[in-house]
Amino acid sequence: MLLKYIDLFLALDEYPREVATPFGFRTRYVCNYLERRVRALKFKTANLNKICVRGCHNPGDECPIVSDASAVPSVRFDEDAYAKLGEDEQHEFFIAMLSEGFAKCARVHSIPREELARYINEFRGDGYRNAWTHGSFRLDRDGLVALLHCRLDPAKFVLQLELRRAGTTIFDQSILETLPDETIFAYRFKDVVLADDSIVVRSKFDKPTFTLPLLGLP
Repeated sequence: MLLKYIDLFLALDEYPREVATPFGFRTRYVCNYLERRVRALKFKTANLNKICVRGCHNPGDECPIVSDASAVPSVRFDEDAYAKLGEDEQHEFFIAMLSEGFAKCARVHSIPREELARYINEFRGDGYRNAWTHGSFRLDRDGLVALLHCRLDPAKFVLQLELRRAGTTIFDQSILETLPDETIFAYRFKDVVLADDSIVVRSKFDKPTFTLPLLGLP
């Protein structure tokens, strides 16, 4: 089994949904950053593919494996301290909860703790910014190349389409914005193709997410 997923959430039996749901959305940007790196690591585990750090009132020392192959270490969620933080002050709050959870998990399970710590430092070095290029697609028309750029922050996910010709950018706009959760945005884009004299960004179900007519492009 390979470690593929990282999550940070609040115990739904201890916190109302109006607290837990926004918290879950706001933490995805850092968890996604770590996920994409840990997947590339291809770290083999005995019986888990996900680490789900659970925020609660009174955490124990255990780190059980639940039925979906998730290791679930519990850490304390300081609701009062969290409520006083501005958006730019929340990064290290989330990192502290994740780091404590990873340390607790590592006591009983084999996980890439050193690598996770390095990825967290890289995240800090990137200015707590999670951005990546999903793919580059060469279109069979006048040397056009399409790139899909992704940006994930505590408030939203943004998909940006860039078109280049001969190395020069001729189009660069945001084409999709959603809540910051992969279950909402990940299926919405797969590739970019030409169809009926238009550039089409397709979903994983080959449905158009965005269409741009070629007419009018520089």
